[in-house]
Amino acid sequence: MTFPHVVESIISRNVLTCTPDTPVSEAAQAMCRAHCGSIVVVDAQGSPLGIWTESDVVKLDLFHPDVARCPVRQFMSSPVLSIPADMSVQEATAHMHDNRVRHLLVTSPVSHQLLGLVSATDIVVNQDAEFFLRLKRLDSMLHRPLVIVNADQPVVEAMHQMRDFTVEALGVRYPDGSWGILTQSDVVRFVAGGDSALPVAALASHPLRTVPRQMTLLNARRMLQEGRTRHLGVDGDDGQLVAIIGMSDILATMEQEFLIELRSALRERDEALLQSRQSLQLADKVFESTLEGIVITDHYGVIQSVNPAFSRITGYSREEVLGKTPAILKSGRQSADFYEHMWRQLKNDGYWQGEVVNRRKSGLLYTEHLTITGIPDGFGGIRHYVAVFSDITQRKQAEERLHFLANHDALTGLPNRTLFGEKLQSAIEQAQEHGQRLALMFIDLDRFKLINDTLGHQAGDELLVKIAARLQTEAPAGSTVARLAGDEFTLLLPNVGSLNSVASLAQDVLDGIAGEVVLAGSSKVFISASLGIAMYPEDGTTADSLLVNADAAMYRAKNRGKNTFQFYTADMNASAMARLKLEYGLHRALTRDEFQVWYQPKVDLASGRLEGMEALVRWQHPEMGLVSPVDFIPVAEECALIVPLGAWVLSEACRFTRQLQADYDFSGRVAVNLSGRQLKFGNIVDTVQQILQDSGLPASCLELEITESTAMDSDQEVGRALEGLRSMGVTLAIDDFGTGYSSLAYLKSLPVQVLKIDRSFIADLHQDKDDAAIASAVISMGRSLGLSIVAEGVELPAHRDFLRAQGCHMAQGYLYGKPMPAEAFRRYVQTFEAQG
Repeated sequence: MTFPHVVESIISRNVLTCTPDTPVSEAAQAMCRAHCGSIVVVDAQGSPLGIWTESDVVKLDLFHPDVARCPVRQFMSSPVLSIPADMSVQEATAHMHDNRVRHLLVTSPVSHQLLGLVSATDIVVNQDAEFFLRLKRLDSMLHRPLVIVNADQPVVEAMHQMRDFTVEALGVRYPDGSWGILTQSDVVRFVAGGDSALPVAALASHPLRTVPRQMTLLNARRMLQEGRTRHLGVDGDDGQLVAIIGMSDILATMEQEFLIELRSALRERDEALLQSRQSLQLADKVFESTLEGIVITDHYGVIQSVNPAFSRITGYSREEVLGKTPAILKSGRQSADFYEHMWRQLKNDGYWQGEVVNRRKSGLLYTEHLTITGIPDGFGGIRHYVAVFSDITQRKQAEERLHFLANHDALTGLPNRTLFGEKLQSAIEQAQEHGQRLALMFIDLDRFKLINDTLGHQAGDELLVKIAARLQTEAPAGSTVARLAGDEFTLLLPNVGSLNSVASLAQDVLDGIAGEVVLAGSSKVFISASLGIAMYPEDGTTADSLLVNADAAMYRAKNRGKNTFQFYTADMNASAMARLKLEYGLHRALTRDEFQVWYQPKVDLASGRLEGMEALVRWQHPEMGLVSPVDFIPVAEECALIVPLGAWVLSEACRFTRQLQADYDFSGRVAVNLSGRQLKFGNIVDTVQQILQDSGLPASCLELEITESTAMDSDQEVGRALEGLRSMGVTLAIDDFGTGYSSLAYLKSLPVQVLKIDRSFIADLHQDKDDAAIASAVISMGRSLGLSIVAEGVELPAHRDFLRAQGCHMAQGYLYGKPMPAEAFRRYVQTFEAQG
């Protein structure tokens, strides 16, 4: 828990004051006008005599008829407590706690003039105690018992209960079972001019805002600040009101925690001081004879003395280092942050201990185990620092070598089974914590035994080293390659994306391994590998299960002809292979003219006239036939093919529309879908401009549709692209409206002219009143924004009649025509024109 530096940074400087003879009612009125919880009583010279707070108001005996006219001096708290402005907030908090007050006057430490007032609320609001408040819940904090009054009780009686139970607020029960709250602030308003017979309901706040008892103090404080109130009701598990908490209750809990922390800090300081004194006493006795190097500096870090062991370890004599700082030994291996942390701990705790790499006079590096202790000067500062260190270079080198040999394969230098098991377990735990997937690849060389038996083990070892190098080249950043045993390798891939990306990497690994390898003695061998893949969490949630399943998948790959990969489950394998095949086919489809643009008509509902069409891409695969856009568009998005594909569709649609204009005097607009990737990365403004120029199609005859989620994208590139298209004269439409999470305020600011209602709201509107209501609301909203409304999925006359009655402008759906190839749509236009 941390506080602002000094109390002056959080004080309220506008102090409300009155004279000692001011009537109680006038003082209360002044507090109400100023929205203040206290008023300072001052003499003729402006010196504070006392303070009258909301807590003091509650103590008034309102049964006495003249109490409101009595001077405030009779009821003020005196003398008023004051503190200097340079006092720390920690000390101010303790001062309030010790004197059981909620307000302190703040004076200048030099002139002693009044600067302002600090309250318990000011401290709560300004304390940086987020971590502590997040850990504490309301049911664990300190709060007073709930005191309840009825709404029809006189306020005077309620005041007495507030005073007798020493609470800041009362729960007010209303006849209908609801709750309100009467606070000290309400009592001040009553004293300022209320009728003595006034019931509690006339002053209470209703309804009472309540929160569950499991809420954290951080959220409770946030609700108090946002609601600009000082109290909240607390509900029990049964939903009944069990307590009322306020800013003062939060402060009391924080004060208690602060005192605990303060005691702990003092205890640690005393222990550190004791340890320092003992270290100095010991240093005096063993300074000259110890084998450990010792350095004594002043509080600035300037070396005052060193012992003989220092010179033996570092190579510097005593005379060479006196008057210098230990920076003379710096190696550059530790960052500035390292030393900043070390000095911060030294200043906070009085000592630091750790390992440091330094440089001898000869220039050689060495590792030392260093302990630095601060010797206090008795006035809260440090007089000297004593550093004791030992040279642990040989021990560190031996430890590192042993650790490497214990955790790495001696032949290839890759992690061995032990280290890989630890890394795999760690990756599983991280994936579980963050809801991620990971992939484990098990790789086994094909026909390795034949090579080993034919050319000998030395050639086999050489081959394994070369394969290990190839695997490390193919492995992406953040992955782990290991050799488990013999010719078995593993590749761990944390936080993987789609199965398609895993399959692509598996193929890259196999391609990187496969090929000719030249061994010592000019022996040439052709090598390949089989690879099995297990996915977390689908194929196992433990390290052992993933290894077993990846191994099984690898053997299945061997059984299917070697030099291939297999996922552990058949379904995953089939899906990944199909996706890979689809992506491969997509890369070739554009160059092989396998894509087609189909068109679906859009009709004016009022006149029945053909207003335009939507261009829809179709893929005629030579083997799979007509592939649904639902299957290949997401793949095109993932592998970035959507940008060239979208540009091709746009070009074809504009060219075809221009032909319709020339042949049939067609006046409708063609609508083309744009993806978010096209808007962000496809230079869409330049692309559209070039296509319009090449095709000769006027910009007014082109409509570009973007999805609702893309329209709501706050990316600046998307916004600039939309503005550029609109300024060009292109019509912009929001497609599938109603399926996302649109902000109407943001929608109003978008440069769009057309709103397309998603087909999901049209399909059942003739029999589902909810869909009908949604469609009607969207039409009404769109018209009010001056947008043209298009309904998708219109299949029945009932759909058409309802939409026409609601004022929808255009419709698109099977009632008017299914998506059709270009030539079929040309005949459709010809027929439509002939009928029209």
